[in-house]
Amino acid sequence: MKGHTITRALGALGLAAATVAVSLAQTQLAFWDFNESDPLNEITMLAPDGGVFAPQSQISISLAQFRFDNGGTGFRGSPLDPNNANHPTTPNWALQTTEYPAQGQDSGLAGIVVSVPTTGYRNIVVKFDVRWSNTASKFLAVEYTIDGGANWTRARVLEARRGDRWHGDTEANGGYNSLVELDLSADSAVNNNAQFAFRVVTIFDSNTGQYTAAQSGSNYATRGTLRYDLIEVIGEAASSGPEGDVNGDGCVDDADLLVVLFNFGNAGGQGDVNNDNIVDDADLLVVLFNFGAGC
Repeated sequence: MKGHTITRALGALGLAAATVAVSLAQTQLAFWDFNESDPLNEITMLAPDGGVFAPQSQISISLAQFRFDNGGTGFRGSPLDPNNANHPTTPNWALQTTEYPAQGQDSGLAGIVVSVPTTGYRNIVVKFDVRWSNTASKFLAVEYTIDGGANWTRARVLEARRGDRWHGDTEANGGYNSLVELDLSADSAVNNNAQFAFRVVTIFDSNTGQYTAAQSGSNYATRGTLRYDLIEVIGEAASSGPEGDVNGDGCVDDADLLVVLFNFGNAGGQGDVNNDNIVDDADLLVVLFNFGAGC
């Protein structure tokens, strides 16, 4: 009984230590704050402002358009940006999008796509702020892909409380008083994946089968705008386990074998043990030859 109690105590201590380690080990993979000296410069505005994978990360748009020129200036950024309206000198800009699909068309297809590799990292978290104009789509879907966009998984639906407001604005002003945050740590396929991306797209109101405007009493319009700021992807460095440890738990076992089998034939991503951009017999053999290592 005493030995069992000690084991449990040590286990609890180890869990607490692991929790602290995780909280301290988060790494910024890519980050955009859009606070450029020239907000009309498309190249610098779309370039990441930080993160270990900044050179490999990008923002693109589908079935809509970016807009940079706001009458000779940029578009004001999130109230949660440290360089907010109360900051004395540094500008606070954001990324403006417009020209969305016509009413009744292309639900779930139009919006921004943020591509950030997660190679060597796990427990991925996505954060951003978004601002709806009065006539923008009230409902947005946040989705992610593990295969470079061939397939998308819907993780969350966002609903505007009112128009001309940021998600990060105060509740009294019609916001949610926080960034949108998407914790993807439960999906191991997101880990260590060079083809990871997420997107934010306009979707129909489920009650009407049409786009609904963000502001009550307004009509949806293609020239409605969605504005983004403080886009960030973070993760925890994966432990360096034995070769064939696909899921990063330090042990080559049935779980790793199943990951390869379930992804067999995919063009890289989760299960691509040898990083040759195809999950095939070679990856399966790596796991089988190292089966039991680290366990």
